[in-house]
Amino acid sequence: MTLIARSSLFRVALLSGLALGAPLASLAADSKPAAVPAEPAVTTASYGNWVLRCVNLPAGKDGQAAAIPVTSCEVSETVQVQGQAQPVAQIALGRIPGDKTLILTAVLPSNIAIPGMVHISGNGKTGADEEGAIDMSWNRCAGGACFATAKPDASAIKTLRSGKDGHIRLTDASGRVISIPLSWNGLDQALTALDKQG
Repeated sequence: MTLIARSSLFRVALLSGLALGAPLASLAADSKPAAVPAEPAVTTASYGNWVLRCVNLPAGKDGQAAAIPVTSCEVSETVQVQGQAQPVAQIALGRIPGDKTLILTAVLPSNIAIPGMVHISGNGKTGADEEGAIDMSWNRCAGGACFATAKPDASAIKTLRSGKDGHIRLTDASGRVISIPLSWNGLDQALTALDKQG
């Protein structure tokens, strides 16, 4: 049985960048007392099986990188198997601040075949019956997980927004094709809310 939980993919990278950047900025400052960095404000909203998460990063001060406040948002779904602590898959759609292009990111266990691809079927079918197909390239593996990304086209996004179920497929290190079910329940509303974030 599959349970859908909520998580953030980009938040980890964003917060670790803050954690690493703040100490370096304070070292570079001349003899001024070190200011305590403001914590990023995080907001979430649930839409069916999807979660919209926004991180509002405060403006940088005295040599810190961001001169103006930055908001970074994404919608995500986490797939877990009941009884297992670790997610089987995490998938997110988001934008880099200042860019309108959606980026799809999948985080999967590190037991993968390389070279290889991650394939998303928008309607859960294969072959001629498949709609909303998205091929994703592996970027990196770290911390027991591997990351794949793609920039889906408008047609694929339309299929996902109007669909009910899909699948994410990959080949594991032993050569088996693994198919993990995905739910598009709430994705349309989550993406509409994401679009309103700017």
